[in-house]
Amino acid sequence: MESTAAALNAGLVEELEHSDRIVSPQVAAAFRAVRRDLFVPGIPLDEAYRDDAVFTKRDADGRPLSSVSAPWLVATMLERLGVRQGDRVLEIGSGGYNAALLHHLVGPHGSVTSQDIDPEVIERAARCLAGAGVDGVRLVTGDGTLGVPSGGPYDRLVVTVQATSIAPAWLEQLTDDGRLVVPLRLRGLGRLLTFVREDDHWVGDGWDLCGFVRMRGPAARNPLMTTLLGDGVRLRWDGGSQPDADVLTAALAGERREVWTGVTVGVAEGTRPVVDLWLATVLDVFGRLHTGGAASAGGTRVQALPGGSPATWTRDGLAHLVMRPADTGGTRFEYGVAWYGRDGGFAEDFAAQLRHWDRDHRGGPGPVLRVHPKESRDQRTGAGRLLDRPGPPAVITWP
Repeated sequence: MESTAAALNAGLVEELEHSDRIVSPQVAAAFRAVRRDLFVPGIPLDEAYRDDAVFTKRDADGRPLSSVSAPWLVATMLERLGVRQGDRVLEIGSGGYNAALLHHLVGPHGSVTSQDIDPEVIERAARCLAGAGVDGVRLVTGDGTLGVPSGGPYDRLVVTVQATSIAPAWLEQLTDDGRLVVPLRLRGLGRLLTFVREDDHWVGDGWDLCGFVRMRGPAARNPLMTTLLGDGVRLRWDGGSQPDADVLTAALAGERREVWTGVTVGVAEGTRPVVDLWLATVLDVFGRLHTGGAASAGGTRVQALPGGSPATWTRDGLAHLVMRPADTGGTRFEYGVAWYGRDGGFAEDFAAQLRHWDRDHRGGPGPVLRVHPKESRDQRTGAGRLLDRPGPPAVITWP
């Protein structure tokens, strides 16, 4: 069995290197040294080395509470983190596997502290680490938003649960040249960000698509809500006033009209995540419209884009992103806006923002999220969207 596990692990490392998820020899060596199957006991070996997440605890309704993340995502986060020999590292959200990899990366003169709010998760991590022969990882039960001050300051801090804001403690417990890697949900969009200090604030970028088990605890904020607008039609939104389900359902049952932008994209360009993020930044009201199968509102068929269409709404209308073929070969598509209601002005504004992205930001470096831990919300001014979150003021800007 050990030889089979070693072969599967070697194959996983090769796959991650081939896909450029692993790019440094340090991270490759850590993956080769740590067997993943030892941290997901009870499942078949081939599943343990599949490039997918393994959920290790669920609540009574089946919602995931803890997991061992997909290897591609673990590798991406470790490369982003840039752990050095001798570093002090804090991990928020424990599973054991990532802590073992970090332990290998910091070496004998570094330290790894792994924290989780759930004592059962910590106990499981302890068993798995012991079974893998990993000694020296400090395991702490506690609220991750508070960090672990007694082990700081840390050179690196990695959050392995989905956060909706940057906890002040994370920044306070980092060294001046420290680095924070965190999966952050912004207006319902999950993105992986890397933060470093710049003068008197922290700058985050990266913006990889990602999904994580949500953060728990008294300070956790999980406001993502769903409003039903018909048979199989769902509007998901994060913050702001609640949409009127009856009014919007009635609007969707009416005439569908479209505004086409002239903005075309190639299938291989992969612009959707960037466009979604742009719209989440610039639209005052933002959510995502989801449909499944023969979804309809008042008998009218409604079709969202795969993964959900960025949407905005008014008191009596709704608009969402659509695409149509822009050539006969099916290699290019045009972005447009479908809208329902009486007045299409808000749909025209939506379309104008798509043209703005195409004109000024397409192919650019992407947005920057700046967190100002020493400024109050009413002091922060300048271009960009002030994120409505507890904790330090955060502003997202597009260069």
